[in-house]
Amino acid sequence: MITIDEIEYTEEDLSEDAKIRAGRIGKLRNEIVELILRQQEAEQSIRFHAQQIKAEMEPEEAEIIEQ
Repeated sequence: MITIDEIEYTEEDLSEDAKIRAGRIGKLRNEIVELILRQQEAEQSIRFHAQQIKAEMEPEEAEIIEQ
């Protein structure tokens, strides 16, 4: 079954071409989910690396302030 514009179509109602296209839609939807997860992972990694830089730089900033 596939839903397009809030209308549900059963596999039996679809032509062979439509079945192929429905399969492609399913794969593309999965790709979107994977891309969202990759984006979230990349953003988390960026935050981690930024925090590492910040932690590394904090002692140097403290020395500058003390002088």
